[in-house]
Amino acid sequence: MRLAVLVALGAVLLAADAALAWETITPHRATAYVVRVEEGNLIAVSEHWRRKTPDYAVSLYGIGMPTDEQPFGRETRDELMRLLPPGTKVILSIVGSDAEGVVSALVQVKDRSVNNLLVEKGLAWVDRSTCRAMLCRRWHIQEHGAVKARRGVWSLNMSSPPWQWVGKSGTPLKRRPTGSSHE
Repeated sequence: MRLAVLVALGAVLLAADAALAWETITPHRATAYVVRVEEGNLIAVSEHWRRKTPDYAVSLYGIGMPTDEQPFGRETRDELMRLLPPGTKVILSIVGSDAEGVVSALVQVKDRSVNNLLVEKGLAWVDRSTCRAMLCRRWHIQEHGAVKARRGVWSLNMSSPPWQWVGKSGTPLKRRPTGSSHE
């Protein structure tokens, strides 16, 4: 009986902690339109449809992606461009922004998470230093599936995981898009 009470209490506390963690990192949602895909996990977006000048840069929350110079960089960028062609309406669940004004967000197109899809395809990995929401647990499972199936970056015979490529061939840049009004 005491064990059942403790297990139930633990489950309630875990659920409450998870709910609070998500609420604290997702303050609001916004609609935007893709202007272009930048390098790595950055996209340039506008608040107005068909505008050619981006209002801000968005970094896909919780994931890392190879830059163009890294293995699978071009393939990843091509897939992101296929998923997010210019003019695509996206729903952003904004998590925050960095000192340079780059917004970190979950990006959805037609009720599909782009962040999630890229991890599932092995074209992105879970950023262990920033991904703290409950959904990150699911992404870790999907990443593990991509590793086991040797999809995307995981098909390479590398001695170090992609998030340790820093200093060897760079990491995805977190910079403002070209032509941004925040420059």
